[in-house]
Amino acid sequence: MKKVWIGLSITCILIGILGTAVDLIEGNSLEDTAVVLFVLALFAAFFGWLAWLWRIKSPLKRAGEQAAMAANKVKESNDAYKGLSKSLKWRVWKYRIVGALIAVLGVRMWHMGNWSTFWISFGTVVLIIGIAIFMMGSPQDYNSITDAVKMIGMDRERKIGEFYKAYKEIQTPLGSAWLGYFYTSPYKSMIFGPDDRGQFIYFYLNSAGNIGYIGYSFLDNAIKKKLTESVYPPVTDLGADTAGHLCYHTDVFFFQDWLKASIENYVKTEQVIPFMDASPSEVYTFTEDFKLTGEHFEVQDKDQNTVYIVDGTMPLINLYIHDTEGNEIFKMTKEIGHALATYRFFYRGEPYGVLEKQFTFVRDTFTMDINEGRLELTEYAGTIGHNYKVTLNGTLIGAIMDDMDITIENIVWDNAFLIVHDRKYLPLITAMAVMVTRELARDEDGGLTNR
Repeated sequence: MKKVWIGLSITCILIGILGTAVDLIEGNSLEDTAVVLFVLALFAAFFGWLAWLWRIKSPLKRAGEQAAMAANKVKESNDAYKGLSKSLKWRVWKYRIVGALIAVLGVRMWHMGNWSTFWISFGTVVLIIGIAIFMMGSPQDYNSITDAVKMIGMDRERKIGEFYKAYKEIQTPLGSAWLGYFYTSPYKSMIFGPDDRGQFIYFYLNSAGNIGYIGYSFLDNAIKKKLTESVYPPVTDLGADTAGHLCYHTDVFFFQDWLKASIENYVKTEQVIPFMDASPSEVYTFTEDFKLTGEHFEVQDKDQNTVYIVDGTMPLINLYIHDTEGNEIFKMTKEIGHALATYRFFYRGEPYGVLEKQFTFVRDTFTMDINEGRLELTEYAGTIGHNYKVTLNGTLIGAIMDDMDITIENIVWDNAFLIVHDRKYLPLITAMAVMVTRELARDEDGGLTNR
C-alpha cells in the first residue's frame, strides 16, 4: 500500500508539472494554473503523508490489531468466567443484570428530562454507576477497571482465619499479618502494617466467603480493633540512603500484586509465595523532571553515580540516551501523525522495535515486539502519580515510578525513578521511562497525541 500512495503522490506532481507546461505554452491564465497547482500539491502532500504513515505499519493493520486485542480481552473474560464456581457465576449475572438496568435508566433520563443540562448530568452519573455495577460481578471484570482494590474469586467458601494462619509468620516490609476490624467495615480483616506513615494493606472476605478483596490505605485511624498481634513488626530502619527509601516505598506499592498472586496460589496449592523485596542496587533516579522545551539530564544509580545521559532538543522528535563516555545506547524517534503514540527504538544505531500505544479506556498501555518476545508497558490505574510496570512475555522486569513524594533529610524526590529486576534491561527500561515522561509532559502541556 505504501507504493500505491507514493505512486499517487508522484502522479499528482507530474500532472501539475505537465498541466503548468501546457498552460504556459498555450498562454492560458496563470491564475487558474495556480489554483490547480495548489489543489494538486495538497493531494500530493496528503498521499505522501499516507505513504509516510504506511512505512512502518499501515493504520488499517493497527486498527485490526486493536480490534483483535479487544476480542482477546473478551475471550479472556469468557475463559475466566468458565472457571468460576456456580455461586460466583450467579453473582456475575446478578450484577450484570442490575448494572444494565441502571445504565439503561441513566440513558433514559436524558430523554425524560427533555435533554436539560441537569437531567443529562444526573443521567450520566446514573449511567456510570450502572456500568460500574456491571463490571463488579467477577474478579476478571473488576480487576480490569482498577488497581486500587483487587478482587479474588475463591474456589469454595473460605474463612479469614485460614489465611491468617498461612500468613501470620510471613515477613514483609509491612510486617507479618494480624487480624482486626475497621470502623468502616463489618468484616474481620487480615492486615499488614501500619508503618510509620500509616500505610497498611488489608484483605477480607465477603459474607459468603467466596470473594476476597485486597486494598491499600494510609488512614490507620480507620482501624477499630486488634484481635491478634503481628509476629514481625513493620520495617522502621530504612537507612540514610535514597535507594533504601525508594525500594521500601516501591515494595509497599507492589504489595497488593504480591498478595493477590500469593493468595491465588494458596487457594490452588495451599502454598504461600514468599515476599521478594527490591534490592537497593536496582534503583535508578532521574536528576530532574522532563520538559518539552529541551532535555539534558542524567540517570543515576543508588550511589548517585551517573549511568546514562539523556539528551533531546526542541521539538523533541528524537531523544537520545548516551553512556558516560558519550556512546549512543538508545535513540527514540517519535512518529508524528499517528492517532496513537508511536516510537521507533534504535539500539546502538540498529532498529530495535516499534513501541505503540494501545487503545484502552482505563490503563495506558504500550507494546513492542522484540527478539525476546512481547514487551509491555502498563500503567497502574487508581494510584497516586503515574506508575508503570514493564513486563517481558508476562514476566515483570522493572517498573517506572513517579510522584512518590518521598522526603529524605529535607530532600523531596518528586521525579520518576526506576526499579530494574535484571540489570541487562536497564538501558531498555531507561528508554521506555524517557518515552513515558515525554508523553506525560506532553499531556500536562495540553498537547495532542501526534506531538
